[in-house]
Amino acid sequence: MTFRDIALICFAAASVIHGAQTVLAAMLVRMHRKNMTEIVGGIAAFLWQFGSFVFVLALMPAFDGPRPGWQTVLRAGNLLRESILVSFPLLFSYLCLQIPPGDTSASRLLLKLAQSMRYLLLPPTAVALVTVMAANIGLPLPFLSEDLVIQITLHVMLFYFLIFTFATLSRRGSARSSGVAALVRAHKATVVASLVAVIAFVLMLSPYWRLPTPFVQYFGLAAMLTSVPFTISGAYSFYQYPFMDAFIREVLSGVILLAAFVAALSASRSALWITLCGVVLAYLKAPLTRWVERTFLGYEESVEDQEERIGTAIRALTQLDEFSARVSEILSKELEAEWIEIGLKPRPGAVNEFPIPGSGLLLLLGPRASGRQFMSRQLRIARTAALQLAAHHHQLHQQKLQELRARAEIRALRAQINPHFLFNTLNVLANLIHSNPEKAERVTEGLAEIFRYALESTRVEWVTLNDELEFLQSYLAIEKARFEERLSYSFDVDAHTRSLKIPPMILQPLVENAIKHGIAPEVNGGSMKISGRAMSDSFLIAIEDTGAGRRNGSRHPGTGIGLKNVRERLLQVYGDAAMLKLEDIDSGGTRATLTLPQPVGVHS
Repeated sequence: MTFRDIALICFAAASVIHGAQTVLAAMLVRMHRKNMTEIVGGIAAFLWQFGSFVFVLALMPAFDGPRPGWQTVLRAGNLLRESILVSFPLLFSYLCLQIPPGDTSASRLLLKLAQSMRYLLLPPTAVALVTVMAANIGLPLPFLSEDLVIQITLHVMLFYFLIFTFATLSRRGSARSSGVAALVRAHKATVVASLVAVIAFVLMLSPYWRLPTPFVQYFGLAAMLTSVPFTISGAYSFYQYPFMDAFIREVLSGVILLAAFVAALSASRSALWITLCGVVLAYLKAPLTRWVERTFLGYEESVEDQEERIGTAIRALTQLDEFSARVSEILSKELEAEWIEIGLKPRPGAVNEFPIPGSGLLLLLGPRASGRQFMSRQLRIARTAALQLAAHHHQLHQQKLQELRARAEIRALRAQINPHFLFNTLNVLANLIHSNPEKAERVTEGLAEIFRYALESTRVEWVTLNDELEFLQSYLAIEKARFEERLSYSFDVDAHTRSLKIPPMILQPLVENAIKHGIAPEVNGGSMKISGRAMSDSFLIAIEDTGAGRRNGSRHPGTGIGLKNVRERLLQVYGDAAMLKLEDIDSGGTRATLTLPQPVGVHS
């Protein structure tokens, strides 16, 4: 492969790179975020590389000979690249206006000098353009040669590359103090690109200084291609185009694959070899792209892995009340944003917004840390997160509705029980007021305690077993006043289990059921025993009565409203982990056994 072959491939790749970068700059201008300097710089770099491509193409042996038209192409290509070349110093002076000031007074002074030279460079640039145009149309100026103009231009460009390098080095402290890894990497990339440009230009200009330099034509080609790393690193450092990460990923991986393919072609040009190389390089594309992302962009995990991790964190949220705050915390950290929130309408200061489908909400992204822009990766993650939020928000909303419905059913159950119990108690009080006023007073106080507990239990989801037992004692004391000697009761509950948590009023329907269907139908009444024992992985509460059993048909076989409501509440609270069992006792009566999982009964 000849030097012209290599140069042709390099200029073609550089033209594509600068063309894509110019499109990215145009997208930002359309979004009213940047001025025209980036577009002008991108167009100039593209025309410079494309003009060099056309010039080398016209010099290829395949176009020599009787093709006079290619002489015109040759002149046009040379005119284009030299016109852009002599314009670069003036363009660099305007690009200096976009470079942030350095951390030292010397760097700021040099930067101001480079910026102020734009006024001095206007006349020389115009003269240089006239000289280049005259030389290419065959009318050279008598007082100024084309070679001299090019030589002066290259030395001025070297001066600007030195200023760029010095200004970049002086911002080292600011990049490190920011604590943002992307800025540190961008700063290092800009330093490397600037040093490469300086070294390449020094080696290219060494013949003008009468210094012997081997492979000078290759160094000249390298100097001409320094616009690629220099503009890419500069754009990543200062402008942070939204799709700059995708641009760097695809360009670098593509250039590496292109270089590998060209090297393979130099070994052999057989169809089998070219096909084999193409297949191998196609398989290497994915791992090479991941390597570029890790090395140059700092993405330690793939975007798919990060999306899955964020989705897992979102799905772990179980409370709708904390949904917005926790999501904001998760995404702000993942996207390196100053703030992220979920709202019904746009918020001033938001730089991006994504609708959350089906919810009427917006995912609002505040500015990115350190004044950078969100890259295409962060924008993709935000869009994916909005879809994940939509699905999980709907699920949490449905769970919230189920909880509210369950609470309403519990309140309705209490409303049914309380009037029934109140009616019986009022009858007891009516009989006791005249016959036994003191006992009527105790019943009234017990009734007040019962309704106070019932009212407070509507505001909480859990109570201690001890609170529930004290409530049952007050309840049974009133029933004792009603049934007198026909009812007796006792409690046998382990002391260390009384601090366990259970749903409020879960035992009262069982006690009421035992009295109503077991003891009340018996002429002599009966006794009731409430016991509680902790097992290895569960907690058992048994309510036994010596009244009428289920076999004589005086009570329903476990399908009454009270028992049904208890089972529904257990299913709502515990799922399949709790159980209610109703069975006859051999000696007579019925036993209701409630089995609850012990982990819920944590001490508090």
